[in-house]
Amino acid sequence: MSSVRLPVALDAMGGDRAPDVVVAGALLACAQGLGPIDLIGDPERVEASLGRKGRDQPIRVVPAAEVIGMAEHPGRAARAKRQSSMHVGMGLVHRGEACALVSAGNSGALMAVGLLELRRVAGCDRPAIATAMPSARDPVVLLDLGANIECRASHLVQFALMGAAFAEVALGRTRPSVGLLSNGTEATKGTEALREAHRLLTAMDLRYVGYVEGRALPLGEVDVVVTDGFVGNVALKLSEGIAQALFEQIRVELKGDWLGTLGAGLMRRALGRLKARLDWVNVGAAPLLGLDGLALVAHGASTPEAIANAVRRAREYAELDLVGHIRTALAVASAPTEHTTTAELPIVRIRPGEPSRE
Repeated sequence: MSSVRLPVALDAMGGDRAPDVVVAGALLACAQGLGPIDLIGDPERVEASLGRKGRDQPIRVVPAAEVIGMAEHPGRAARAKRQSSMHVGMGLVHRGEACALVSAGNSGALMAVGLLELRRVAGCDRPAIATAMPSARDPVVLLDLGANIECRASHLVQFALMGAAFAEVALGRTRPSVGLLSNGTEATKGTEALREAHRLLTAMDLRYVGYVEGRALPLGEVDVVVTDGFVGNVALKLSEGIAQALFEQIRVELKGDWLGTLGAGLMRRALGRLKARLDWVNVGAAPLLGLDGLALVAHGASTPEAIANAVRRAREYAELDLVGHIRTALAVASAPTEHTTTAELPIVRIRPGEPSRE
């Protein structure tokens, strides 16, 4: 293995305030020792944003002739704009010239470009976006966050396998518990796809605990929660909104009287720690699980701090070989055993679900 650390490819043209915010995030990341970084985009605009600050940093500007806008149709833009900053970045990852790509741009387009440039790992039909959400206990992995609006049962099964592998690698969980997000815990609840996924997961060598309700996310009742991209994205944004509203309500109440004002000073440190745990800026970016290469989706409204944290996440997942672990998890699940035939896949062997983590 080379002793030279591969750069993180950073889509300089992705995000609501690109390239300025992305460039500022790259400079901050380098100041934190997270370089080298390849900034991909319009060379004139990127160089202008870098200015003199970038001259002494391990940053390279990689030209890209096209940009995929936030409002463009993901599939059409991915096929039409083959010289986009996303394509160029995915190409660097595919050729082994970068360890990961981070983009705060159009997440649907990033998925589509990833499928074109990196392809999927064997056993994955639909890559999924995953993140570790804060809870009352330990962080909970939630997927999909928006890459797949409509899902079949087989897709949910693959999400469960990839989510469990992510929890093991990124969060250090041993045999993580997995639940399907549903409108009740009874086996008769849920959609037809959910019921079929439940049947398949119950028969797999996985710590599957069955259906879980929405409160499993904030309460941390399981390690991994699986759902389709529509519900997952709504759940994520709802959680972000509730956290923001909660802190706003606390601020208003503490300012309501002199005792509250006095208490605010005493509570400032504890509230600051809690806010940091709940702030998406500190998460940075979410990986696209199932691509045959590492790509991370950052928030379109990312700040320089969020971009720097996204680069940090990319480095962590690359060093942990997240893609390799996802590949292994899907390969093991799809391999025939003495109790199965090819026609029975993806069922591996009978093993009842274990109780959830207490």
